[in-house]
Amino acid sequence: MEDLSSRMGYLRGLVEGLGIKDDTKEGKVIGQIVSFLGDLADSVETLKEDYDELYSYVEAIDEDLTDLETDYDDDDDYEDEYYADDGYSDEDEDYDISFTVECPECRQEVVIDEDILEDEESLEVLCPNCGRVVFINDEEWEEEFEELTGEDDKKEI
Repeated sequence: MEDLSSRMGYLRGLVEGLGIKDDTKEGKVIGQIVSFLGDLADSVETLKEDYDELYSYVEAIDEDLTDLETDYDDDDDYEDEYYADDGYSDEDEDYDISFTVECPECRQEVVIDEDILEDEESLEVLCPNCGRVVFINDEEWEEEFEELTGEDDKKEI
């Protein structure tokens, strides 16, 4: 593709060679069209230069990211060794879910565990000290649980 500025210069030369006067209606229109096309060609050239600069920048970022990914992949072996002794495995789904709730009446902490959460018959958990309801296992809790964890199944925390 030819350079836009050289093509625009050629077009201006053709218009001047026609000998159209600027004081006629046709001359004013053609003059404005040529001026507009010149401005448009300048804008396109500027955009092309900016695009080339951004493309080079993105290529450099991509190379840096590739280097980081390579370095990170090398670090995976170290992380596997480091976390191997923590007692938790990603493949192990048999771990307990539990949390504590403080009774608003007597301030005793009540432990809510996975068995209570899975029990469809047990809807309320009572404080063993004063007997007040401290937790209700209902659909509202399940929706809140899903929002907090982003999971549909309570076992996949």
